[in-house]
Amino acid sequence: MAEASEFWRDAGIILGWNPNLWNEWPGSYAAVVRGVCGGEPYVTQWSIGSRRSVDLGTDAWLLRQGGSYGIIGHGTVVSDPYQDAHFADPRKPATFVDVAFDGLVVEDHRIPRDLLEVVVPEVAWRFQFRSGNRIAPEPNRRLRDLWQETLAD
Repeated sequence: MAEASEFWRDAGIILGWNPNLWNEWPGSYAAVVRGVCGGEPYVTQWSIGSRRSVDLGTDAWLLRQGGSYGIIGHGTVVSDPYQDAHFADPRKPATFVDVAFDGLVVEDHRIPRDLLEVVVPEVAWRFQFRSGNRIAPEPNRRLRDLWQETLAD
């Protein structure tokens, strides 16, 4: 039987973003999108909820929440998990990883939740309430393919 870490080697992780709760992109989200589209990855820390282990190199999928639901970004985890102050309450700790976003799209070009439910039905797209939920390797490959199609359009 394969080790758990072997199973998750080609997995992904969902990172939730609700601009109604946090919208602290440098300049603006649109400015960061322009930079990434210009070939400059955007590296930042992102909360992973209660998850305590995420492998380096894991696909990180940015899920837009709070209105225009859908995948709007892809990145790669570039650090081990670490503790820092929670973004909403600095008196509380939270677990983070550093993510290098190499693809971001404006919200109008997102992969909508309805399409995600058809192509990657293993993920409960309507019940992603926090960051850190894993996507198993096979569904993650399908999501990668869908993302590539979205960027090609």
